[in-house]
Amino acid sequence: MKDLAHVVLCVGIVAFAVLIFLNPTQYQRLFPLVFMLASMMQFLHGAPKITAYRRSHGSNGMLLAAGVGICVLGVLLAVLAFVSAVTIWG
Repeated sequence: MKDLAHVVLCVGIVAFAVLIFLNPTQYQRLFPLVFMLASMMQFLHGAPKITAYRRSHGSNGMLLAAGVGICVLGVLLAVLAFVSAVTIWG
C-alpha cells in the first residue's frame, strides 16, 4: 500500500511539474499542490521509521533521527506549500 501511495504521489508531482514547465503563467496555481504532494511523500516515508523505532523499544537511535529528520523536511515543505498558496491563490 505504501509503494502504491508513493507511485501515485510521484506521478502527481511529475504531471503537475510538466504542466508548470510548459506554461508557468497559466499553471502557477499548481505550485502549492506540488509542494503539498512532496510534503505528503516525506511524511509517508518518515512516519514508518519513527514507528519502527518505537517497535524496537528505543534500541536504534539512528532510525528515530532519520524519521524525525524526514518529517521535519515534510513540515518545511508543508509550510512552503502554505506560503505559496497564500501568495498565489490569495
